[in-house]
Amino acid sequence: MPQGISEKVLRVGVIQNGRILDEQVFRKAETVFIGDSEKAHFVVPSSFLSGKFPMFYFRSGRYELVLTQKMTGKIFLKGEPKDVEDLIKSGTLKRRGDDYVLPISEEYRGKIFIGNAIVLFQFVVPSPKPPKLRLPKSIRGSWTQHFDWPFVSIELVIMVFGYFFFAVYIANVPKPEPVELTDVPNRFAKLIAPELDVKDEVVEEKEIEDKTPKEEKEVDPNAQATSAKAKKVAEKQEEAAPKKVEKPRDASTIQREESVRVAEMQKKVAGKGLLKMIGSVGEGGTGGFITDVLGDGGKDRDIDSALSGVKQIGVATSSSQRSRKGDAGAVETAKIDDLKVEKSEGAVAVKGRAEKAVVGKASVGKTEVDGAVDSASVAKTIRGSSAAVKRCYDKALLANPTLKGKVSVTILINEKGRVESIDIAEDTLKDAETIKCIKGVIGRLRFPKPEGGPASVTFPFMFSN
Repeated sequence: MPQGISEKVLRVGVIQNGRILDEQVFRKAETVFIGDSEKAHFVVPSSFLSGKFPMFYFRSGRYELVLTQKMTGKIFLKGEPKDVEDLIKSGTLKRRGDDYVLPISEEYRGKIFIGNAIVLFQFVVPSPKPPKLRLPKSIRGSWTQHFDWPFVSIELVIMVFGYFFFAVYIANVPKPEPVELTDVPNRFAKLIAPELDVKDEVVEEKEIEDKTPKEEKEVDPNAQATSAKAKKVAEKQEEAAPKKVEKPRDASTIQREESVRVAEMQKKVAGKGLLKMIGSVGEGGTGGFITDVLGDGGKDRDIDSALSGVKQIGVATSSSQRSRKGDAGAVETAKIDDLKVEKSEGAVAVKGRAEKAVVGKASVGKTEVDGAVDSASVAKTIRGSSAAVKRCYDKALLANPTLKGKVSVTILINEKGRVESIDIAEDTLKDAETIKCIKGVIGRLRFPKPEGGPASVTFPFMFSN
């Protein structure tokens, strides 16, 4: 049993306007929360008690009664009633931040006023759990009475006849005859043995005329055996003989072999495609295709007559005439400056316009700590979470680039350094997904363990872009 609680358990009841709102017996020791939150054990509408307030805080095996300055009432210490105000003045209720704390045991009981609500508490011996109700054996009957016998009888008859007919069918089923692959239809044969791409190779066999006389064809068996032995001996000697080492070739030999290889390649491609066209010979056996194209132009050539009406550009008529200007027949030399092109009015170069990414900023304001905990360590831990909080904000900026504001968070740190509860004190950001993400980041933080009870911490996040 936990120290200070023995066999009794905490019993708490709430009365409002003379009517009992709720009453609970906590068989398992735990922290009891009271407030206007749905997650609290007792929901009490109060203007100064918001969220979840740990009125009965359990730690180190015993309960602590936590009261605010606005709470009044009486506490019975060993049978003597004491006002809360007198206990505060005498120092029995120790101050912890803005609250007052009193360790209580099973001898304590009291009545606390929270506005128009009254909280009663005391330690009682829990009543034994009622035994599980069970009908008498005469009423329960045996296991056979749980069956629907008409239905079971019908099922048994169907099962017997079904197995009987199935056995008869299996016994009279003819055995399938073996089927050859050639008897299987093509659409099924492809599934069994897929077609293979087999190329028909034609092997040309050349008949070699045997000019050996008939007398020589008749070979003595003894001579044939002797020749086979001699052949094996020759093969062994050939394998045992040292291999001939090739001598290195000199430069002249390599150059001669290369020239022979190039000549053979030129001979193979001489009659192929573009090479054949380039190397072709013109009329009369003089000149080739390239010579004919790049040779001196003549006025009787088709290309000149085709371009005779072109303005500003002419065709050379001799090797000494480079170019000409104007209509056909002009002899004035043309220059590159004469190739004038009017300015185009519709050609406008459009450069790509990249969308500017929205960059968000998230900063942490002043941290307010209420409780016996290292304020510097708490502030450092909160500042360390700003990067994760910024990622929550950046994700929201993708959907709403103009999103900005302030979110003020109040957390309660328990004796293990974990976040007991998270409340949003102020929210001008107005984005539910971002608030949910921020709560998830803050809920995973670990703080120094406070001394003397839970600690309350308030800090704001400012978001801008």
